[in-house]
Amino acid sequence: MSSDRKKLIKGYIKYKAGSIAAIIACQAVMLFIFVLYRLEMTPFLYALWINILILFVFVVCSFVKYRTRHKERQRILESVLNESMEFPEAESLEDEDYQKILTVLNSRCNELTNRLGSETRDMSDYYTIWVHQIKTPISVLYMLLNEDTQKERSCRDELFKIEQYVNMVLNYLRLGSETNDLVLKEQSLDELIRGAVRKYASLFINRKLSISYEPVELKLVTDEKWFSFILEQILSNAVKYTLNGGVTIKAERGKVSISDTGIGIEAEDIPRIFEKGYTGFNGRSGRKSSGLGLYLCSLAARKLELKLSVESEPGVGTTFIIKYDPDVDKMSFAD
Repeated sequence: MSSDRKKLIKGYIKYKAGSIAAIIACQAVMLFIFVLYRLEMTPFLYALWINILILFVFVVCSFVKYRTRHKERQRILESVLNESMEFPEAESLEDEDYQKILTVLNSRCNELTNRLGSETRDMSDYYTIWVHQIKTPISVLYMLLNEDTQKERSCRDELFKIEQYVNMVLNYLRLGSETNDLVLKEQSLDELIRGAVRKYASLFINRKLSISYEPVELKLVTDEKWFSFILEQILSNAVKYTLNGGVTIKAERGKVSISDTGIGIEAEDIPRIFEKGYTGFNGRSGRKSSGLGLYLCSLAARKLELKLSVESEPGVGTTFIIKYDPDVDKMSFAD
């Protein structure tokens, strides 16, 4: 017997348990009266067999009707999921009342969904405009900080962080959008890695951190912007949590690994570092992590069909591993 049928039978027994118990109780009372007054049992047994036959027919017919109504409710559920409300003809006033309730609830749900969609689009438009507007004063500040003094280098580093957080807002909106802005084509892995390294070069220099990478002349099919975003976010974390030593990037067919000699990640935090808003021990120990960077990386990796994993040991360092299919065809990404 299938699990669905078992569930249906159990549901029916629970639904009709009261009625069946009442019928059995009535027969027990009749039996008690016959025994108490020492009446002839033959009429009672004859009536009992007739009642059992009637009860059997009633249970079978009732179960068939119960199963039919269950299938109708399943069909209604499917119609709701398909954003349509199709009810069978109401057999009773109770059914009619339930159908009216469901119709009102569905209408209210659609109204709230439309309102939420409108508010989300308005918010997305606002932040998109804000991001583009805030980039103008950031560019002006870069031009004003044109002297090569330690103080201005530090100011440029902080300004660079502000710019990255601004870009993170825009990337957050894009990744949460239903639109697909992927531009998939064959990319040079060396160029993608070099571009990310160049972007963070000043931070490595100012913090006196080394960076090591050996070109491999490999290619992969991916989106340049989002793959670079993942690389840049991992490098950003490496700079943030590495006080001495440096970062080593290794690329091979199907895999890119980025290792640092930073403070590492606690073992209990590793399974959750890609969760939205999760900061872990390092983020709570004065480094003011937003908990969004790696979450956005996981979303971007999912869009690009990449596998993102991490290995770490506290006090030794952390290695992020990006795995991709070296033989993937562009058409496999088509929606």
